[in-house]
Amino acid sequence: MTIEKIEPIALNTDTLSMLLCRVITKSGVIGYGECLCNRPPMQQALFATIRDAIAPLYVGKSVEQREALNLDTRRRFASFGRAGTVLNALAAIDIALWDIAGKEAGKSVSALLGGAKRTRLPVMASLDKYDDKAKVRARLEQALATGVKAAKVHEAPLDVIEEARRTVPKNIPFVADSNNAHTLADIRRDEVRWRALDLLFFEDPFWPPEDLLSMGKMAGVPIGMGADFGSTEQMAVFAKAPAIAVLQPDVCMLGGLTEARKAVAMVEAAGKVPAPHTPFAGPAALASLHLLATAKEENYFAAIEPIDGRDMYGIGLPRWQPTIDVPTGPGLGYDPDPAFLRAHDCAKN
Repeated sequence: MTIEKIEPIALNTDTLSMLLCRVITKSGVIGYGECLCNRPPMQQALFATIRDAIAPLYVGKSVEQREALNLDTRRRFASFGRAGTVLNALAAIDIALWDIAGKEAGKSVSALLGGAKRTRLPVMASLDKYDDKAKVRARLEQALATGVKAAKVHEAPLDVIEEARRTVPKNIPFVADSNNAHTLADIRRDEVRWRALDLLFFEDPFWPPEDLLSMGKMAGVPIGMGADFGSTEQMAVFAKAPAIAVLQPDVCMLGGLTEARKAVAMVEAAGKVPAPHTPFAGPAALASLHLLATAKEENYFAAIEPIDGRDMYGIGLPRWQPTIDVPTGPGLGYDPDPAFLRAHDCAKN
């Protein structure tokens, strides 16, 4: 199958900026991918990178060459960095090509990745940042009422996280993501309080993250990180750190499924827990479900806030619920609703 056209698609809902990619083959098969975006300035940069830098390298090539093309593109743009905008843009095309390959073969992406080990995944409610005890408590109560199997907050102040933990029953796994807000000295000073939270893992605890490479295990505080990594090689460096228990391959930041599946295999071989980072509501969310389904051990699909206007498939994907089904149809399993794309396409509105 020859790639004929690659179209970035900028979408804006009332609460979210998204960047999708549509790839069309000469035989008319269409695949969809997605970048990690969220903000309009990033959306503009990713749109231009797909259109002007990466698409010209792919048009006219075969879908069957997707893994070789991914590597070639990494090499070509390595002088601009091995993580960040270029690889994020690359991911949208790579995911779309896996979608096309599955559709052409009549197989799901998880089947192409080696086979799903589970058909359903537990859901973790992943809250927005509120920086307010009362608001976090109220939102967590709403999330728990939906039956989610785990909860995650994006907060920095320890007292806010402690209030969140008091809201979440001890039998519900709980993750605190501080987005590198602290220093190692901060964490060491309050180590007893962090340990008392009984975290599933403490995500991105401090800056600079390189300090994790030289520190030992923190008893009772498993640390997770790596969502910003752009390669398996970069992730492998941190997989050697005793303090790190969990590594978080992000299908977009890694440049697509081609690299993400390598990263998951490496993390498993290193004896760490792979917990794919899933802040998506589009094709990257579906790609992440397939990736999670093929991992050796079950892990959570962390679902972002279920705000109206984010369901581009009409299947309740961005919803807090106890479990979510892994798609079984060809490719990613679903295509975005054309009406949703028309209603939110920045170029048409």
